[in-house]
Formats: sequence, C-alpha cells, structure tokens
Amino acid sequence: GDDFDDIRAEYTAILQKQLASGNNGIVKTKYLTFTIEADNLKTARARLTRIGLDLLGYFKTMGCVAHVMDGQARLEVLHGIFHPDGEPFRFDWDWLAPSGLSTKDFVAPSSLCFGTAKTFGLGGKYGAVSFLQILAPELSDEMLADFLKTESGILVNLHVQAIDQTEAIKTIKRKITDLDAMKIQEQKKAVRSGYDMDILPSDLATYGEDAKKLLNKLQTRNERLFMLTFLVLNVADTKQKLGNDVYQAAGVAQKYNCSLVRLDYQQEQGLVSSLPLGINQIKIQRSLTTSNVAVFVPFVTQELFQ
Repeated sequence: GDDFDDIRAEYTAILQKQLASGNNGIVKTKYLTFTIEADNLKTARARLTRIGLDLLGYFKTMGCVAHVMDGQARLEVLHGIFHPDGEPFRFDWDWLAPSGLSTKDFVAPSSLCFGTAKTFGLGGKYGAVSFLQILAPELSDEMLADFLKTESGILVNLHVQAIDQTEAIKTIKRKITDLDAMKIQEQKKAVRSGYDMDILPSDLATYGEDAKKLLNKLQTRNERLFMLTFLVLNVADTKQKLGNDVYQAAGVAQKYNCSLVRLDYQQEQGLVSSLPLGINQIKIQRSLTTSNVAVFVPFVTQELFQ
C-alpha cells in the first residue's frame, strides 16, 4: 500500500514470466546401477568394489563428476521416488534394531494400489509405466534430453544387458541361416509357379541385408551386442494430468520415430524395474550394438547452473 507497489507488481510479473519459460526449478539426477551375479556376498563385495573404481575412472576420463553411493543415500533415492512431493527422509541405521522395522518401512509410500491394467496408485498419486518401442533405423542423442525436458514427474530407465560376443555372433549366424532357408523356399515356389526366382518378398531381402551388416559390425568393428529395455515412469496428482503427461512423453518418442506403449497388467513389475535397483522384470528387449546404446549415455554433458 505504498509508492513501491508498481515496482512490486513489475517484479512479480518478471518472476512469473521466468517461471513460465524457465525450467521451474526442476532438478535432473542421473544414477548408474551395476549388478553382478555371485555365489556369496563376500565375492560380490570384492567384485562390485573393483567395478565401482573402474567406473569412477571412466567417468573421470569423460570429465564427469561421480561418486559411489552408500546404503543411506540409496534409501534416500528410493524414498524420493515413492514420495514425489518431497517429504523429508528421516532414517538412521541405529533405529532398526530397537524398533524391529526394516529399511523398507522407512522408504515405502503410504499405499500402493495395482488394481487397474494401465495405471497404479502411489500414496494418493497416480502413476503409469510405459516402454519405448525402438522402431527408428537411426537414433538421436537428443531423445533422452527431450524426455527429461518434459515438465512433469518423470523417471526414465534404461536396462542394458551385455551379451557374450561369441554367443551374439552365433545367434546372428543362426538368423542369417534361417533367412537363407526362407529365401530358398521362396525361390522354389517361384520356379514351380513359373516366374523369375530373383523376385523375393521385400522383407526377406531387407532383413537379410540388415543381419549381414550387423554380423559385419560385430566381427570387424569391435562392437558388442546389448539387450536394452527402455522404461518411462510418469507420476501425477490426478488421472487427467497423468494422461496428459504420458501423451506428452509419447509425443517425444514419436518425434524420433519410436512409439511409447503403456504396459498392460505389468504396472507392478514396471514400477519395480523403474527403481534404481538393477532389477529388470520387463522382458521386452531390443538388441542394439555398442554405438547405438552409446547414443543414450547421458553422463557426458555438463549441466550448467547459474
């Protein structure tokens, strides 16, 4: 109610304009979970420590700051996913024995409901997990950045499983043999019907060429084969907002010639697979070579904060 009201109004307008056009204070965090199979805990600990040191060395080479998280930090991440409103995380290892509780009691949401096919309830909020169908012949490294630019509660997960090199080459050779057998069948049919045996279904010709190119990459270009599962988890306050968020994420996928498909009756497995535990219960996988998987690696770009 004084002479400065005009200035206050102007300043408020500037802040509101910045809020509308800026990143709204959204923070992006990136985690890398690595898992191994071992006979006992002692062996696993030694191997995981060694892998952790190797990875920190690789990150340093890329000019990227990283650190290994301890148990409490990992629990805090899980708590943050299950409590999207940002409730404070209170926990101490000394509380477990007297209270008789486990670590799960400190990170679990107030409720989880998996009654419907395509959504689930998460402590008063709604969530949905979708998987990315990679249909594009070439992928852009902007894709992941665009997913993370969407102004909504979104978790993008990539499960990458390396395949043994000799096994991968054997598999592709088997596929090429199968395609050749189908080609011979088609040629026999053509000869019997009395038309040119070089006329083959276009799919057969395309897949045959693709398989041979892939084999060539693995054998001559020092590439490996990986199985990738790409999951996107959206969380929102209302079903309508959730629908809009999923639609927006699907639009990003479509821009890069891929499609985002909602998981049917697998929302629970999808949620477990979206947690940074290294567990993948969704067996919808796409095989990609080293250079294709490298497109998705988000750790190289440095985020700038003012």
